[in-house]
Amino acid sequence: MSRMFRKLLGLAAWCAALGAICASALGLSSFLAPDYWLSDNMSFFLWQFLYAGFGGVLLGAIGLLLAHRFQALYRLTVAVAAIAIVSLAVLTGFRTVENTIDFVQPSDEVHTLKIASINLEALFLGDPILEAYLEEVDADVIVFQETIWNLQKWQWQRRGLPIGGTDNGIYPANYHVGQLGGLVVFSRFPIEDTASIVIPGVSMPGANVYHDADREILSLSLLVGGQKVNLVAVHPDSPRTQPRWQNKRSYLDIMDEAIAQLRQENPAPIVAIGDWNSAPWSARFQGSLTQNDLKTAYPNGIPQPTRYFYDYRLRWIIGAPVDQVAVSDDVGIEDVALGPHIGSDHRPLIVTLQLAEVAKN
Repeated sequence: MSRMFRKLLGLAAWCAALGAICASALGLSSFLAPDYWLSDNMSFFLWQFLYAGFGGVLLGAIGLLLAHRFQALYRLTVAVAAIAIVSLAVLTGFRTVENTIDFVQPSDEVHTLKIASINLEALFLGDPILEAYLEEVDADVIVFQETIWNLQKWQWQRRGLPIGGTDNGIYPANYHVGQLGGLVVFSRFPIEDTASIVIPGVSMPGANVYHDADREILSLSLLVGGQKVNLVAVHPDSPRTQPRWQNKRSYLDIMDEAIAQLRQENPAPIVAIGDWNSAPWSARFQGSLTQNDLKTAYPNGIPQPTRYFYDYRLRWIIGAPVDQVAVSDDVGIEDVALGPHIGSDHRPLIVTLQLAEVAKN
């Protein structure tokens, strides 16, 4: 082995160990400083930091076989990297299970409620891939985000068709549209007690016509088996900039107040679902669950990317788990699943719930 090659290997080993420390530090910042924009947003990428951290530690450990000019310092660097990434993994594990519940067994004695939540990213409701998927899923309730309802209606009118197209059973007859047209709920069950809460946001210079800094919370009741179920459709702003991060936090503050008021006025089971634009490891997301006594669950018990960038196949590399469901303690979660790529930049979130207090006659 040439001297130059050994130097390059040594340099690569140093870079791997230092890279592991950097990845771990970025991930740990979301736990240590959750009330700051940059560090809070690091919670979106904990999977990536864990990959990079453990990979760097592995390569750094292999580098221990090499001779280094500062051998003791190198060993210390690898040890720090190992401690840091293990600490991140432990904290991530604890945060994952902080407000989660186990799946309940399927039962014929209670009513189930199957909900599909999809961020459309302005995908047309009449898109054949979307329609085929919804027909396959056969959900009782469909919750759409980023619907742009006025444009959806315009597309149907251009085709000379009613809203939802021909009567093919894909979109239930009962539906409600939020005041801003972004959140839309279709339901096989009667819809009652609708309310749309608009949260004003701060627009950034250069925002395109599709972006609306104002966001809404859509609250309604479903009449399932003679009992009301409170459904809260959620979609705060994406925290890509500090002002939009503030928009999101203001939204979640108002959502917490709305759920608390809902509990007082209508003590029925609560289901909050949608694109939360929050990772499960975000302290603010977990704070909402704790404050409202809500629980969640993940596909196969593991948070998985639902939002992806550029290409669906790269979702584990440049994706984040942002679509969530949260339920009150009188709702059991039978299953949580994710759908395939349907043309949006989000995977569909499919949840099957059990309404324990709604026994079948």
